[in-house]
Amino acid sequence: MQLIRLLILRSFFSRPIRTLLCIFGIMIGVAGILAIGITNQAAMDSITNLFEESSGRTDLMISPATGDKGFSSLVLRSVTNIPGVQTALPIIKAQTILADQSSQTELGLTLFGPENGGLLLYGVDPNLEPIVRDYRITAGQFLGNNLAAYEIVLVENYAEEQDIEIGDSIDLVTPNGVEQVKVIGLMAREGPGQTNNGTFGIIPIETAQKIFSRTGEYDQLDIKLTDSSSNQIVVSKRVEIQNRIGQEFAVTYPAGQGERMTKMLYTYQVGLNFLSAIALFVGAFLIYNAFAMTVVERTREFGMLRTVGMTKMQITFQLIIEAILMGIIGSAMGVVLGIFGSRGLTAIMGSLLQTDLNQNLAIPPATLTLSLVVGIIVTVIGAAMPAFQAGNTSPIEALRIRGTYREIWLTKTGWKLGAIFMVIATALLIFNPFPEDPNFSVGSITIFLFFTGITLIIPATTSIWDQVSRPFFQGIYGNSGTIGSRNIQRAKLRTTLTVGALLIGVAMIIVVRSMTAAFTNDVSAWVTSYLGGDFYVHSNITLRSDLARQIGNLKEVEAATPINYLPVDYQLPDGKYESLTFMAIDTPNYIKVTDFIFSESDTDEQASIEKLVSEDAIFISSVVAEKYDLQIGSHMPLRTQSGVKPYYVANVVVDFYNEGMIVIGNWHIMRRDFRSNEIGAITVKVVEGANPDDVQADIEAIFGERYNLTIESNISLRQRVFNLMDQAFSMFDVMAVLAVIIASFGLVNTLTMNVMERMREIGMLRAIGMSRFQVIKMILAEAGLMGVIGGVLGLGFGILLSRIFIFSMISAVGYSLNYVLPMSAIIVSLILALVVSQFAAVSPARRASYSNIIEALHYE
Repeated sequence: MQLIRLLILRSFFSRPIRTLLCIFGIMIGVAGILAIGITNQAAMDSITNLFEESSGRTDLMISPATGDKGFSSLVLRSVTNIPGVQTALPIIKAQTILADQSSQTELGLTLFGPENGGLLLYGVDPNLEPIVRDYRITAGQFLGNNLAAYEIVLVENYAEEQDIEIGDSIDLVTPNGVEQVKVIGLMAREGPGQTNNGTFGIIPIETAQKIFSRTGEYDQLDIKLTDSSSNQIVVSKRVEIQNRIGQEFAVTYPAGQGERMTKMLYTYQVGLNFLSAIALFVGAFLIYNAFAMTVVERTREFGMLRTVGMTKMQITFQLIIEAILMGIIGSAMGVVLGIFGSRGLTAIMGSLLQTDLNQNLAIPPATLTLSLVVGIIVTVIGAAMPAFQAGNTSPIEALRIRGTYREIWLTKTGWKLGAIFMVIATALLIFNPFPEDPNFSVGSITIFLFFTGITLIIPATTSIWDQVSRPFFQGIYGNSGTIGSRNIQRAKLRTTLTVGALLIGVAMIIVVRSMTAAFTNDVSAWVTSYLGGDFYVHSNITLRSDLARQIGNLKEVEAATPINYLPVDYQLPDGKYESLTFMAIDTPNYIKVTDFIFSESDTDEQASIEKLVSEDAIFISSVVAEKYDLQIGSHMPLRTQSGVKPYYVANVVVDFYNEGMIVIGNWHIMRRDFRSNEIGAITVKVVEGANPDDVQADIEAIFGERYNLTIESNISLRQRVFNLMDQAFSMFDVMAVLAVIIASFGLVNTLTMNVMERMREIGMLRAIGMSRFQVIKMILAEAGLMGVIGGVLGLGFGILLSRIFIFSMISAVGYSLNYVLPMSAIIVSLILALVVSQFAAVSPARRASYSNIIEALHYE
């Protein structure tokens, strides 16, 4: 054991560059897994904490099942009288803004859609609030017992930003004008203080009802049960309350508010985890190359150790121990890098979610353990084959020559196994025996089978690649190029794994860019339609129902169409409900400003629009149609204020709002069935020839200050949507580029080993007249052919892989994405593969060209 320890240390310090490359490869993979794991956990914790802490000890919540209007005090009395209900806390929710605060300059966009922003106020009963929620007052005091007092408690961070202090009177914009309240306390941005990202305050409930014209109404009831010691009791009581108050109201669990956000994040995070695993997978090839190179260099050393009594297992054990130590060091460094890298990733994710994730930043023990264990295991797996090869080398063979390459069955007949894997993967793709695969496990298996199959087939095709590309490399590098391209057939396993690693990196670039192009293409068409016209008008406060008509009456405005979004429930065939969004539009004005994107072009669009105006008809998104197996002519039951009502599906449209879980209906349906007449936003189109800037100035002058409007150009708004998408995909790009970088290190190792094995041959070529520059060109040609194979196969594999991702997304969530072949990514990836191969060859080529001829001829 002492001898083995000395040999391991000697190996580490005698080859520091290679040791560092191995450690770097495993470090990048581990850092990717840990950083993404920390970021994912921070995002999930942020969402969970937001809803759990803000709801405190609430057991159940009651809210209107449809529309955006509240419910009467009769519901409160009915719930309070149910046995087992300890307390029912009424809440009024109101969006407002400070009167002296200018309107926001642009609409807030997040990964989950638009946010109007503004100050969110909760009207609460100060006597009941402490039963379920803990407000940590940092200055001043909590609300008093007077339910009609004009006082407010704000989150301290918000108060500091607005330069508000205890005792100040602030002016709030309400539907009835400006109302003044006194700041009596500040709360910490924790627990309920996290609501609305800290832009939050509480006022007495009767005050909220009065100033926001909600007398006798409530938006939400928080239920505290007498006994909530088990989940079964809470579930039973939820059913009892639901039956008592009827289907007009939704009885939910507090954590249920975050379900949509976590579901939306899930697919995004699965993609990141998959790419980080790919980076580690590529790192395994780098480990293999490095240890294979070590075996070649130390073949004679191993032979001498065998002659003095070291056994096969001791040789193998020595290399495995080296791998474990490298894995430990690389994984430990990867943990440090992952912790630092998570800071950048959480900043990106936080900007996408429009929330601060740093307060939830922690290292999940399970993810930390997983990254360390996986890093070490991958290192050992990568080193296993070279280690057993070293142990099985006989002393006589090892002492005869310094290094040699032996063909193994994988390079001779492995193509047969590769063909079998390809057939299995193709069958899985075509027949899809597991359609319900939310974790994408079958898709991942299919991808790895394709990759493994392609990799195993590469050795059988090297001669074909050589023959096809020989004229190209001969034209660039002359006769040296011909010799260099032939050399890839001399160490097929090494060449195969190097090409395979490069193949994955190129494929990842194609996949990421294909997905981006598909989303950008479809979302661009939808956003262009959705944000038709010239301006998008919105506000931090509720807009008057007649504002769109008033704007539309302006001289140079061709049309102004109102839009509103309401939460609705769709009744499934089994009687259960699923949440959707109802988009209410004033259809005659809407089609003047923008267009629908119909899923099928052969439908009677005009007739469908007429049905939408005159009948109880709706349009549904292609996602809804796919998920619930609905089509034109179907009837879709939605829960309204008057009970469940079926609506005729007049057509299917492409719409990505709320992940596509949306139905569209005319304004009269919203007013009649959902009892709402409010406006969420207004889209404006100016008359042809009018100056949009002048029209915008007129709208701001007449309505801007009165209604606290934000008027944003649809061109700039569309651009910000695309920028948000690019930002969301930037993390995928980083992982893809890292895979290419790791593959380039493997290419350096492979070429270095090839040069070492052919050192005597290179000396002979130099002795008969080959110049140093010709030697360099020979090595560059060999590397270039590897780059060509990796680039071309990576291109094909990437296109196939991206189609699998698109197909899986369509099957899983119903997105009707059109596949787009990203020509720019194809060109960039091919150029990158060639450039990386040439840069990777520089150091081995210089080493070969500057070797001493006499020493090279004696080299073993």
